[in-house]
Amino acid sequence: MKSSPVSRRNFLAGTSLGLLGAAGVPLQSAESKQYEPSSIDTRANRVSLVDARWISHSNFLTRQLAQPQRVSAEPVITPAGAAGTILPADDGGFVMWYSTTHSVPVKGGKTHQSWIHYATSKDGITFQKPDLGIHQGNVIIKGNQSGADGKPLTGIRGCSGFSVLDAKHQKVPHARARYTALYRSWIPNRPGGLLLAHSEDGLRWTEYPENAVRVGASDTFNNFFYDERIKKYVAYVRPRLHAGGSHVNRLVARIVSDDMIHWNDERVVLDTDDQDAPAVGTVNEATHPDGTRYPRGRDKQFYGLTATPYGDLYLGLASLYDVEPGTMSIELVHSYDGIDWRREATRGALISPGDKESWDSAIIYYPLMGNPVEVGDNWLIYYHGTNFDHHMRNRSRKELGEYRAMGAVQLKRDRLIGYQAGKTRGELLTQPFKWEGKELFLNASAEGGQAQVVVCNSNGSTLKGFQLSKSVPIHQEGVRLPVSFNEGASLATLKGRDIRLRIYLQNATVFGWEVA
Repeated sequence: MKSSPVSRRNFLAGTSLGLLGAAGVPLQSAESKQYEPSSIDTRANRVSLVDARWISHSNFLTRQLAQPQRVSAEPVITPAGAAGTILPADDGGFVMWYSTTHSVPVKGGKTHQSWIHYATSKDGITFQKPDLGIHQGNVIIKGNQSGADGKPLTGIRGCSGFSVLDAKHQKVPHARARYTALYRSWIPNRPGGLLLAHSEDGLRWTEYPENAVRVGASDTFNNFFYDERIKKYVAYVRPRLHAGGSHVNRLVARIVSDDMIHWNDERVVLDTDDQDAPAVGTVNEATHPDGTRYPRGRDKQFYGLTATPYGDLYLGLASLYDVEPGTMSIELVHSYDGIDWRREATRGALISPGDKESWDSAIIYYPLMGNPVEVGDNWLIYYHGTNFDHHMRNRSRKELGEYRAMGAVQLKRDRLIGYQAGKTRGELLTQPFKWEGKELFLNASAEGGQAQVVVCNSNGSTLKGFQLSKSVPIHQEGVRLPVSFNEGASLATLKGRDIRLRIYLQNATVFGWEVA
């Protein structure tokens, strides 16, 4: 479906990452010790090896970044921008808020307007667009919209991004209704910037009278969540204050709040460096009034970050902009405190643009808040894709025009990072942790190879009955492969002991483990 042509800036501003509720991966409880970035919560019942703090040492293993597969050659929703949120529905399915961009007439010309839509799904792949009776079809918010109380909710350009928290399924201590949304808008005769709204049904919204809660532009997908570790709300935005020139602002900043209303402690937490690109861009898109160009930073820049608590750390899906070709991809980052974000050594893309025949051949960015979504043994990650690059050049499917839609990729749960061995047997030694379970399961791929587990005491000495010669080899693929030992050795007998695991791999990959 073709969309109305808009300028390069509006093209991106109208399509504005998120909050993962990873089932079975508990956060630290309110009663736990003060969070220390260098520590791990050894009580976790499901461990992902994204978190390298679990590893004491590895030998002849390679840390591998996942390469998720698209669920389909076609989008899951079109037209669409993935500047929104996906959350669990009460019926066991999912609800989604997403945006579209439209060119609308105004006095003296036209402007772009962002609309917010509401969709539902049973399986996370096929979505329904219900006729809601608010606007046409499944549109719930347009430009110059009034809220449920009759007061202005948006300005002429609608709202950019829509980050939603659900107090029924998430911790939202200051919620004024079931749903709370953070979005960007400019209401006439009032300061513009980041606004809040609340809703009981997720369809009809009422703005906070305190708006705007953060004044000023933040031209990215601004997303937020309540961080139980520090008992504050955390948002990831584009900074107002930074080093360098005034337009070197394609960076990610973090702000915090005690009550969602008052935000402070802004600091830049994610930027590219000279390993990514030269210090001054060779393609400078911005110009001064006299036509001279000025730099926007390096040739690679972070356009945005969707962040979410995940187990004992934070996952980030970062939109990385490559200036010269005008393309974008999504890079996986992670953090132990939400401030210091770690990138994989290879700095490879988690999700790259498609090939020359695909609808998303130019830009992959702004994943939904709520990613990844868990469906059975799989994860789904939703992103916004286009066939037009940032320089407004069509890179594929000329007949589509300026095509914008939402795609999805799929991978097995907790498999963003794996440790892989080839023909030479490799070994992974874990940090010590207290064993409180009865059974152990590996998340591993060992088809055509094998994985074995040895149990040691905290000093690394093998425990009797759990040595390599007793370990039953695993030759399967699965997210929950049972670990067992010959002659009836039971892990349940180790309850309360401090142990380490030695995981031996040959032509196999381990992604984590689960304690039950």
